[in-house]
Amino acid sequence: MTNFEKAHEFTAKWEGGYANHPSDPGGETNLGVTRRVWEAWARERKLPVKPMKHLTMADVLPLYEARYWPAASGLPWPLSGVAYDIAVNHGPGNLQVMLRSVPVNATPTERAARLIDARETFFHNIVKAKPSQGVFLRGWLRRVAAQREWLAAQSEAGPLPRVFLRDMAGQNVLWDGKPTIYNGTRLSLYPDGALQLERTE
Repeated sequence: MTNFEKAHEFTAKWEGGYANHPSDPGGETNLGVTRRVWEAWARERKLPVKPMKHLTMADVLPLYEARYWPAASGLPWPLSGVAYDIAVNHGPGNLQVMLRSVPVNATPTERAARLIDARETFFHNIVKAKPSQGVFLRGWLRRVAAQREWLAAQSEAGPLPRVFLRDMAGQNVLWDGKPTIYNGTRLSLYPDGALQLERTE
């Protein structure tokens, strides 16, 4: 499974099926895609403009990958997974605004956690600016809470980096992940399982 597929697995659970809520400025939506976006996509690619109620995941997945994944794909995992869901939900432009509030000198997991915090603030600001959107706030905050749980699961499941060190006999040995000093460099792991290198000389 690619990082895009892993990221969309979470997003798909929240985008849901067909909806046409009168308070939703996006209007008619299915599988998280608005009618305006779907029809523009289909016409650009000379595809049949299927009715919104008939859309399938196979119809919309290429759209998601082309329109929203590029805004997140250059980021390390699991930050890219969090960023992708935000790009889908709020648009790539709003994602970039939120990313600017996230420190760059932290681990991918720490940066992802701060990005989720920024997203929660973004939701509250929507309701402050447009109180009519308050009808959606509870559902939005459930998505924020679920994303925090998802991030914790990604951190716990992070695989040990495959690093080979040369031993005294000249043989390559797979590093066991325990802190060690090798050729003047201290090797250790961040809490999210990412490799940390620090020069000791």
